[in-house]
Amino acid sequence: MAAAPARPRAPSAATVAPPAKRKKKGPPSRLRALPVLPAAGWSALPPDLVRRVADCLLATNDLDCYMDFRAVCSGWRDATDDPRSDPSDPRFRPRRWVILLDEGFQLQSDADGVDGGGELLLLLNAATGRFIRKRLPLLRRYYVVATTLGGLFVLADRNPSHAARVFNPLTGVLVRFAAPVPAEKELSAFVKSDSSGFWPLLGLLCASSRRPCVAGPDDESFFYGGYKAKEYPNYNSARMAVAGGLYTNDGTTGFVAKSEGWFPKICDLIHVNPHQEDVWRFLVELGGQVLIVVRLRGRVKVFKYDDAEPVPVESVGRHAIFVGHHRCLAVDADRFPSVEADCIYYIDRRGLSAHICMYSLRDEKEERVSGGAVDFVKPHKLFVLVADRPFTVIQLLCNYTINARDSQLPLKEDADNFDKKGF
Repeated sequence: MAAAPARPRAPSAATVAPPAKRKKKGPPSRLRALPVLPAAGWSALPPDLVRRVADCLLATNDLDCYMDFRAVCSGWRDATDDPRSDPSDPRFRPRRWVILLDEGFQLQSDADGVDGGGELLLLLNAATGRFIRKRLPLLRRYYVVATTLGGLFVLADRNPSHAARVFNPLTGVLVRFAAPVPAEKELSAFVKSDSSGFWPLLGLLCASSRRPCVAGPDDESFFYGGYKAKEYPNYNSARMAVAGGLYTNDGTTGFVAKSEGWFPKICDLIHVNPHQEDVWRFLVELGGQVLIVVRLRGRVKVFKYDDAEPVPVESVGRHAIFVGHHRCLAVDADRFPSVEADCIYYIDRRGLSAHICMYSLRDEKEERVSGGAVDFVKPHKLFVLVADRPFTVIQLLCNYTINARDSQLPLKEDADNFDKKGF
């Protein structure tokens, strides 16, 4: 008898590892707290390290930051030099600062009803592109006479002597002069060193009498150098040198005399008549080099100062130059995103209005910067920006080159005469 077929085995269960034992749920373990570190002892920094940081601020001429740095604590003040101890120290002189007369700089009236100087200023470090706003109540105690291209104020005492003062708005240092300020309505000012390195010497160019004068802190009066009773023959070149920031040392006088004879040579090179009304010339300092900018109708030519004769300049590299009747300056276009490199900026005046133009040295083309009908109008003596706010950097810099406020001192004397005589 046949054997019955074997019954198939049920598949054996797969071998399964026993479940892992679970830890009992309990309160979550506490995070280990880090040890509390003591507060950073900033005031205890080594003096050498403090001085290194301060030197970095002085290297960029950020004098306002240097003063804020010294104000942190007494230890930092002890480790750094006080600008008030030696105002002649070149480290504490503003070099490339621009005092912009924007909407924040408004002449405010004091208790006597006389304009005493605006308290709020907009300043620009033209070397770094940094803007700051600063309140200066001290200006209300003096008459504002002029400002220098580097960023200094020239003031006159409100006492009857009207003695001159030079004020550094970034350090607060005020240098007192014994000489009274000339009662001229329009003054161009510069502060320089003499041939021996003595600083400061305050120089003024008087527009109405076309005379230069200079005084040291201890001089009883300004020295006119033989031109007290007559005009200075090189006045125009001297004014352009002051506008371009060239009066920084005692060697500028010889250059001013030479530049008078250069202009006809330059006009011969570019085939124009130097006596044409549409030929303008400007002087500007760029990297220690003196440049002569000649603006014609629709084109601009640039030359550099040379001992023998003017040399044409085809490019100013990454820089841009802003020129105007009152001031000229060169800036690094890399620091100002809206400014085009290798270009000359100026305003083209048409009657009582004007617009901003830019001339490319690379392309040799002129173009208007803004799309509006006009950028400036001139209701009185000063040009007024009529563009939409906020103003651009280009508009502010062009405004800076073409506008200069009159000295407040003659305004005060005119008011006194009116009170006494009734006219």
